[in-house]
Amino acid sequence: MKQVSADVLPATRKRATQKRTLDTRRKILEVAVEEFAEHGYEGVSTRTIAANAGVQHTLVSYHFSGKEGLWREAISSILADRRTVFDARLEGLRGVDDVTKLKLLYEDFIRFAAVNLNFHRIMSHVASSPSPQLDWLIDSFLRESFDRRAALIASAQKIGRFVQGDPYHLEYVFIGAITRIFMLSAEVERIMGRSPYDPEFVEEHVRVCLSLFFRDPPPATKPTSRRRNQVQT
Repeated sequence: MKQVSADVLPATRKRATQKRTLDTRRKILEVAVEEFAEHGYEGVSTRTIAANAGVQHTLVSYHFSGKEGLWREAISSILADRRTVFDARLEGLRGVDDVTKLKLLYEDFIRFAAVNLNFHRIMSHVASSPSPQLDWLIDSFLRESFDRRAALIASAQKIGRFVQGDPYHLEYVFIGAITRIFMLSAEVERIMGRSPYDPEFVEEHVRVCLSLFFRDPPPATKPTSRRRNQVQT
């Protein structure tokens, strides 16, 4: 029988412990996202989250330092990936015109909305009234992305390629147009006979939402008859 080196056992146990730790954190975060989406920050207790995750309550405090830390981690688990994709998209679009940048960013956001309903449900809770959680969320994630998209909107508006209005106001109108159909998915399916989560529906939603806000390039100005005559002579 092959003997295992004595120094291998501690390393193996360490890896197993690390895996259990990561699995526990992941399980707690998954349940936390569901609970915060359903009940909001004030309507959730860490004891309920621990019970639904099948872990001891003390592990929530150990891994996340209480409900505030858990809420921030739950939001960050969604938005950190979203910001990475957002930054990578902008980096890949260096040198591309602002209208194309904005259109592709909005396409990405619509597809993100279709698979991250719990994020929008959490936002509907936290954004409805002032709170330390909202302040942290704005300062950590939202303000920068709003500012960057608003600058692109303003640029597109200058050349007549985006509907006119305050760019920040239009951001909220756009978010509402995107997300509402997913938040009312049961009603939509009963009325339309189609699931808004169907891939073909999502792509149709992309086209419809973009058409509401983006404008075609203005037609090229043709020379007047007088100018044409001058050119001919």
